[in-house]
Amino acid sequence: MKKKMEKNIVLIGFMGCGKTSVGKRLSMALRREFVDMDDFIEKREQMTINEIFAQKGEAYFRSLEKELCSRYSVYGSKIIATGGGVVKNKENIENLKKGGIVFYLKSTPEHINENLKRDDTRPLLNTPDKLAKIKELMAERESFYEDGCHVSVDVSNMEIEETVNYILEYIKKGAKK
Repeated sequence: MKKKMEKNIVLIGFMGCGKTSVGKRLSMALRREFVDMDDFIEKREQMTINEIFAQKGEAYFRSLEKELCSRYSVYGSKIIATGGGVVKNKENIENLKKGGIVFYLKSTPEHINENLKRDDTRPLLNTPDKLAKIKELMAERESFYEDGCHVSVDVSNMEIEETVNYILEYIKKGAKK
C-alpha cells in the first residue's frame, strides 16, 4: 500500500534563525526527508554559497532557488529549510505554499547576530557591522516573511526543541491559517 503524500513543512526566516536545526529535528520526529535548499544548491553547483555569489552572482543563486521552489510546489511529505532570501520572490512563496504549510521562524536581530557571530559563510553579512546589516536586511524582508507564511513562530527565546514541539502540535491539530 502506497503511503499518502502529505503537505511539505516549509521553514522560512532570516539566516541564522534555526531553520536547518529545526528542520533536521522535525525530519527525525516525523520520519520525513529533510531538504536544506542551500545545501542542495551547494552540492549541485559544487561550490559554497559564497563562491556562487562571488563567481556567478546573486541573480544566478536566486534563479536556482526559484527552480527548487517550483519543484517543491507539490506535496511531497518533506521538511524544507529555505534560504533566508527565498521570500524576495513572490512566486517562490506561492509555490511553497501550494505544496506545504509555511512556518516563519521569527527572531530578533540581536538573536540572529549572536547565532551568526562566528559564521563567515553568509555573503550578505560580510561587512564590518554585522548587526547593522542584519537589521537592514530584516527590515527589508519582514513583510515578505509575514505575508509568506501560514504560521509565524517567534523563536527568539525558544530552544530548538520548543520550536519543534510547537510545530508538531500545530500540525497535529490540523490547524490552518
